[in-house]
Amino acid sequence: MNAHDGVTQWFLDVLDVSGDQEKEIAFAGPVRVGRASEDSSPDIIVPNGFRSVSRLHALLVPRGSDVLLTDQSRFGTLVNGQPVHNCLVRLQSGDEVVFGLPHDGWRVRVRAHENSLDITSSADPMEMLFVSDLPRQVRVGRLVVEESLGDRAFKLLMFLSGHKGEWYPISRLETIVWPDIDSSPYQTQQALSRAKRAINDLLRPHLRGQDAIESRPFHGYRMKARLDNR
Repeated sequence: MNAHDGVTQWFLDVLDVSGDQEKEIAFAGPVRVGRASEDSSPDIIVPNGFRSVSRLHALLVPRGSDVLLTDQSRFGTLVNGQPVHNCLVRLQSGDEVVFGLPHDGWRVRVRAHENSLDITSSADPMEMLFVSDLPRQVRVGRLVVEESLGDRAFKLLMFLSGHKGEWYPISRLETIVWPDIDSSPYQTQQALSRAKRAINDLLRPHLRGQDAIESRPFHGYRMKARLDNR
């Protein structure tokens, strides 16, 4: 998916006890909602403390102007106050969902938004690049570019995106990005090169055809702070 597709972008607005929005979680494709555990890793991880939320509680699948919700939980889900349990329902923008029991569930509001980033505008997409670990995703503006990368590539992207414009030598990146890897300098350099290539291949269509990460001898790697003028 890219900024020219003109598709609807979906969000879960996480609500606090008073019904105000705490944060937003974007998603573009099918996502699993639930609690993290040793044997399950959902795409959208519900924070600790919501005990009635199952490890794999529900599946959300965008379908045009709607989102299909499939409940597969133990205690069920509430959609606009109506119980849903082990079945499929159709959600629309503005619907309020509680994953779990009313008094102990994770409360969100489903929201639709047209793509807000016009890649042909004067806005610099590099300044709108956002990398999140929980949920694990990459966004340019409100546009979800990719829900997953290889583990090494994602760690490199996560670190460099938080230090745009700064050069980091290979030896430093090795200890920051994957410190538990016991490898030779050549293997480390090859791993970094593959990770850089995967990140640039992913982001290039959304950054006016430019690479986000560059490397130079004796400098190492860095993520651009802004795109080159063209």
